[in-house]
Amino acid sequence: MKLRRWMGIITASVLAAVMLAACTLPVPVDSPVSPTVNTPDESVTEEAVPVEDVSSVATGEEATMSLVGDWDGTISIMGTQLGFIAHFSEDSGELTGTLDIPQQGARGIQLHSISFNAPDVQFAILSGPQQAVFDGQLVEDAVEGTFSQSGFEGTFQMQRMAEPAQETAQETAQETDTEDKPNLPYSEEEVTFGHGDVMLAGTLTLPEGDGPHPALILVTGSGQQNRDEEIYLAPGYRPFALIADALTRQGIAVLRYDDRGIGGSTGDVESATTADFANDAESGLEYLLEREEIDPAQIGIFGHSEGGLIATMLTAQNPNLSFMILMAGPGLSGYYVVLEQAVMLAADTGISDEEVELVRTRQTQVLDTVVSNEGWAELKAMLIEATVEQLTQLPDAQKAQFGDLDAYAAQVITSQMAALQSPWYRFFIAYDPGEDLAQIDVPVLAIFGGLDLQVPAEANAEAVSAALETAGNEDVTVEIIPNANHLFQAAESGGVDEYSRLAPEFVPGFLDAISEWLLARVMLSE
Repeated sequence: MKLRRWMGIITASVLAAVMLAACTLPVPVDSPVSPTVNTPDESVTEEAVPVEDVSSVATGEEATMSLVGDWDGTISIMGTQLGFIAHFSEDSGELTGTLDIPQQGARGIQLHSISFNAPDVQFAILSGPQQAVFDGQLVEDAVEGTFSQSGFEGTFQMQRMAEPAQETAQETAQETDTEDKPNLPYSEEEVTFGHGDVMLAGTLTLPEGDGPHPALILVTGSGQQNRDEEIYLAPGYRPFALIADALTRQGIAVLRYDDRGIGGSTGDVESATTADFANDAESGLEYLLEREEIDPAQIGIFGHSEGGLIATMLTAQNPNLSFMILMAGPGLSGYYVVLEQAVMLAADTGISDEEVELVRTRQTQVLDTVVSNEGWAELKAMLIEATVEQLTQLPDAQKAQFGDLDAYAAQVITSQMAALQSPWYRFFIAYDPGEDLAQIDVPVLAIFGGLDLQVPAEANAEAVSAALETAGNEDVTVEIIPNANHLFQAAESGGVDEYSRLAPEFVPGFLDAISEWLLARVMLSE
């Protein structure tokens, strides 16, 4: 029996992370149910139950099985592949570990919820809405299994490495450092800055000459991304590197940095909200104000997606910012953006108007619960019931793989309810950027993608314009690029599934629009 794709949106989709991220996995439009998906045991009950690590007490043939060591792996999801290196060690009988993703410049991502009950292997990275779970089995020197994040499912495999991964990582870093680079007409400098216990690592590109130069701070979308804003849904695409290169060649310094908890940056992610990430960006501003090569009267901020919210917060509050650029930056509250995401994705599946309205009704119930912080038990019961209904539509052979359908549905929904109740999600849903936009009187450029299914262009463009008009701002440019998606690639449908099939570059005209707008408003160093 064919599954109704809209039911997937009603359940897991509405609970997954908001898809404002350039790299966080978006809300899925397909059913969250798959015969290959297993939900971590830690989400079975309301209270976290520690999973015993039995790797040290296995007997017989299992006693030779161990995760300790380094593993070379690959994640396969939505037609793309992402390589990783996992490092496992044991301390007083407890397994610990980290993960490297060389393609994204991310090293030392902490593993948690590690469970090894031979041959079953489970571990996770990140937390809250962005949590990614690896669930597999160890056979000899290989682990294979499922990978899931924000409602998307794929597979992973990893092989035990014969040589220590640390040596491989060092060699890779050395190769990168010694790689022949073109003679750039500007300089690149590795920098660090921060506040409190947060230390951020980034790259500052400086035009030729002593300056002082106008400067721009780049802020990524939601989720943990490196300074180039790379995502594995669009292999080879480095949006922020492209922007930095284009603008620095034209005389504008650019600061881009790794988000806290990834690459060279540190800091708590699990309990952080958009406001905390705004503090991170502000520390970058304070750093630039101390650099003699930077003109303190000509520093602006550029935000993509959730980064646009961060840019809006800071520009409204900090008089040291002289201009602002929004790349798919919301003008409406997270409540509205998430609601419209669900509706647009549902309609994109081809379901009836009546079913689309049902999606709107259910999504509204979810968001009202998040805002009021009341009615969680009722919401959970409704979502479990919807998930069970969906599961019962599967063929008998597939249903058998889930065992007790009620128990499995409870596992799934309990895990996703935790994402809904995370500090980040609750802050995002409640925050209305219009209030801050209405206080901004510096020059603003806001660009939207006409095919963006994550931040709907028309409604958010109108909201940004109206709020800035309220502020009396007379230098506002709002532009919609008709064929651009959320990543500003030249798109066909705007769907997430086509990101990997599109050229890893900006839609023609995007970089020109930014450059021309900036150069008309800053004074370059001679």
